[in-house]
Parts: sequence; C-alpha cells; structure tokens
Amino acid sequence: MKKTKRLHDQLANARIPPLICKFAIPNTIGLLAITVYSLADSYFVAALGTEASAAVGVTFALHVLIQAVGYTLGMGAGSLLSRCLGEKKNRDAREYCFVAILLSLVSGALITVVGLRFQEALLRLLGATAATLAPARAYVVPLLWSAAPMCATFTLSQLLRSEGKALYSMAGLSLGSLLNIALDPLLITQLNFGISGASIATLISQSVACLFLLGGYLFRPKEFSPFHAVRGGAFVKAGKILITGLPSLFRQGLSGTAAILLNHAAASVSEAALTGVTLVSRLFLLVFSFCLGLAQGMVPVVGYNFGSGDLHRVKKAYSFSLVASTLVMLFFSIPLFILSPQIFSMFYDDPSVIEIGSQVLRAQAVVLFTHGLVTPTIFYLQTVGRPFLATTLAVARQGLFYLPLILTLPARFGLWGVEWSQPLADAATFLFAIPFLLLCLKSTKKTKIARREV
Repeated sequence: MKKTKRLHDQLANARIPPLICKFAIPNTIGLLAITVYSLADSYFVAALGTEASAAVGVTFALHVLIQAVGYTLGMGAGSLLSRCLGEKKNRDAREYCFVAILLSLVSGALITVVGLRFQEALLRLLGATAATLAPARAYVVPLLWSAAPMCATFTLSQLLRSEGKALYSMAGLSLGSLLNIALDPLLITQLNFGISGASIATLISQSVACLFLLGGYLFRPKEFSPFHAVRGGAFVKAGKILITGLPSLFRQGLSGTAAILLNHAAASVSEAALTGVTLVSRLFLLVFSFCLGLAQGMVPVVGYNFGSGDLHRVKKAYSFSLVASTLVMLFFSIPLFILSPQIFSMFYDDPSVIEIGSQVLRAQAVVLFTHGLVTPTIFYLQTVGRPFLATTLAVARQGLFYLPLILTLPARFGLWGVEWSQPLADAATFLFAIPFLLLCLKSTKKTKIARREV
C-alpha cells in the first residue's frame, strides 16, 4: 500500500523531467536488450556465411510482426491502466491487465499454429529466395514456437511500465537478452545446431523472460493481483484495449510489412543488398530504442495526470519528451553517418555488404531526428484517448509514404531506390506530423475535448 501511495504521489507531484527520465532509462535499457539479442543473432550467424545471414535477415520481419501483437495489447491496456490509476479505479486497472495477458498468450499460440501450417508460404512471403529458403526454414521453426512467450513478454513489459514498475520490466527484458546472447555461441557452434541454434536460444530466453515478468503479478498481495475473475464486460475491455492499441498495431504491423517489401526489393538486387539492408533495420531499432524509451517514459506521467485532470503537467510532460527525444536522435545521427563502414565491418567482411549497408545507414542517419518529434506525438495522442489521430499519424510513415515509395523507386532506380525509400518516407512523415504536433501543444481546451472522447 505504501509503494502504491508513493507512486501516486510521484506521478502527481514530482518534477517532470527527472520523473520521465526515471521511467525512460529502464524502458530504454529494456528496449536495447531486445535489439541487442537480435543483433547477436546476426553477429554469430554471420560466421555461417552470407546466405545464412540473409536468411536471419528475412525472418526479422516476423520478429517485428510478433512484437506488433505484444505492443498493441501492452500499449492499449497500459494506456487504459494508467488512466484508471489516475482516476483511482484500481479494480478496472487490474482487469485490463488480466485481459491483455490472456489475449497475448492466445494470439501468440495462433501465430505458432498458422505459421507452422503454412511455413514455406510464410517464408516466401517474407522474402526468402531459393538460396535462403533452407536456412530460413531451419531458423523459423523454433522462432514460431516462441511466439506465445514473446507476445506475452512484450505485453507484460508494457503493463509494468504503465504502472510505474519500469525497473522490473527492464530486468525481465535484460534477463532474456543476456541469456539469448550467452546461448547463441553455445547452440550455434559448440553444440552444432547451426542457424537453428540462434532461434532455439530465442525460444529459451523469451520463455524465461516471460515467466520472470509474469512473476511480477503472480507474487503480489491478493488485493493487487490482476488474476481474478473479471466482474463482467471482459469482451468490452478487450475491445477497448484493441482500439486504444491500434496506433501500436499499425506502427509495428506496417513496419513488419515494410520490412517484407524491403526484403523483396533488396533481394532483387543481390544477396549482399538483402544482408546489408536487414542489418540496417536492426541497427536503426537499436538507436530508435532511446527515442521510444523516452516516449514510453512519458506515458504513465501523461496517463495518470490526464486521468486526474492536471492538464498542465500533461502538456509539460509532452513538451519535455519532444525536446529530449529530438536531441537524442540528433546526437546519434552524426556517428552513424561518419562511422557507418566501420560499424558494418564489425559484422561482415564482405566488401559488397559493407558498401551497400553503409550507404543505406547513412541515408537513414540524415533523417533520424524526425523520429524525436513524431514518436512522442503518437504516444501522447494514444495516451490521452485520441486513437484515431494517433493511428493516422502512426500509419503515415510506413503506410501512407513508405509503401508507395518502396513499390516504385527500386523498380525505377535500382539500388538507389532501395537506399532512399525509407529516408524520403521519414521526411514526408515529419512534414505530415507538424499539424498534429501543433494540435497537441495548443491550449488545454483541445485536451479537454480529447478527454470527453475517452
């Protein structure tokens, strides 16, 4: 009870910048942990050859799609949970937790069943070529079995963050990542599992992380546990979770779709191009973790104070997140641009992969700062109950702009089109986001309107 009271006091009264940083730092570390184990797979599999590396790169889109399910449920329930805490509706908050956890496990199980049933068709859809189909099949089977714990891990991590338990969330994600990194060389080389060893490591590590995060709810006092019968309206709560989580679904889901199209476009150029662009996607997520961590650190602060009616703190939290995220992205863009060949040479010794990958990474670094303005705006709109606006902005980057560009530019301009489709889409999204940003920064009258829409 004392911990709950202290959390309420912090969210309502603590200074905004250190409060957001308090939540953002463990959020960021947790997100980095997720990305690092993905990069570890690329690093250790690289020793098996370019085709094996390309096969792991092809299945990256599946990682993103599984994460999309977890993020959708976690962000949807987490936003509702933080508002319930601000309104002192603790029972409703616990029920949203229970429904989201159950949905994540069921959704992951469905992904496993459907993926295994249509395995080859799935790999062809993801962009596997004749040369990469066999290693991709060896990698994807254990990965599909990890769908349920992976979905639940992402959902649980978001729920814990939304109620201020960012350190516990970070610990669970970091545990999974460190275990994955430790198991990769053991399973891939020492036990001779080859490429399948990388995804077996993912299966084991995600299962352990899921159980650890689940323990954050299982071992609570009974009155604070979400694991009890929902009073009624479970389907209504599930619907609200899905509607509130739509921006995350479109943002992550379209990222997975974009990755699939990028795989096909790059594969049409060469295996080296496919290997290079898939590594850039993972490196981008590594840097983007800092921006995303700040936005997620803002969510419990905005959600609680929006629920309690303190609109001044809501706006202050959003403004700080905008400035901090943009500065962080600018900070990373310079070394990424300058050191891109050196970064790629850490993973591969193929000159073609290094050359192509460096060009793609530099093009992405030029527009990296735009994410610092767009991402917090999506999360802000989602948290204050404007799912339509948040979804519209979330769709813009990969849906409205990137998909048309990746479908047309590579066919017309070859490798140049592959390299610049995403940066051009990011620049267009930044311009598109300006009216949304101005709307969020306007007077509290707009925020009051948003609250009535919840």
